[in-house]
Amino acid sequence: MGVLLIYALLAIIPGILLFLMSIFGADTDVDADVDVDVNIDIDAGDFAGPGILSLKLILFFLVGFGVGGYLSVYFHWPVHHLLTGLIGGSAAWFVGYQLLNFLYKQQSSSQVNPATFAGQQGRVVVPVPQDGGTGEIEATNNQTGQSAYFNAKAVDSQKEYKKGDFVTIKSISGKTAFVE
Repeated sequence: MGVLLIYALLAIIPGILLFLMSIFGADTDVDADVDVDVNIDIDAGDFAGPGILSLKLILFFLVGFGVGGYLSVYFHWPVHHLLTGLIGGSAAWFVGYQLLNFLYKQQSSSQVNPATFAGQQGRVVVPVPQDGGTGEIEATNNQTGQSAYFNAKAVDSQKEYKKGDFVTIKSISGKTAFVE
């Protein structure tokens, strides 16, 4: 097997795999199902984006390595074909990373972070009774446009709020909003 054939296969096979992954929607590299009941206030958007050693980026590197090595051998470049392959693979990895990062940033998230609703206004949908009773409010976060329903308790337990009243969310604990 000649060097040209090896480099050609290194470019073609990963390229076909990348093409098939894009056609059939292979959007994740690993799928794990873990059930943990922990409440941590971290925005998932902070961690969004491709992993630097994801399967797609490794395939991008292999395509670039194959193309760079093939061109070096075929055109008899003075630079060694392994070095040219590494440079081509690194360039393809970088371009692939930028492309995937751009695509990840175009996605929207439906996750609702309750802490972002503190200070926002809400509308009572189930009356909030006196003496620490629980009602329900609907609130919209003005910054993100997301809306959510929360159990509601009055900050001042002697106050009550009727259906349709507008209230201000002072704080949120779990799914319960403390309002006034």
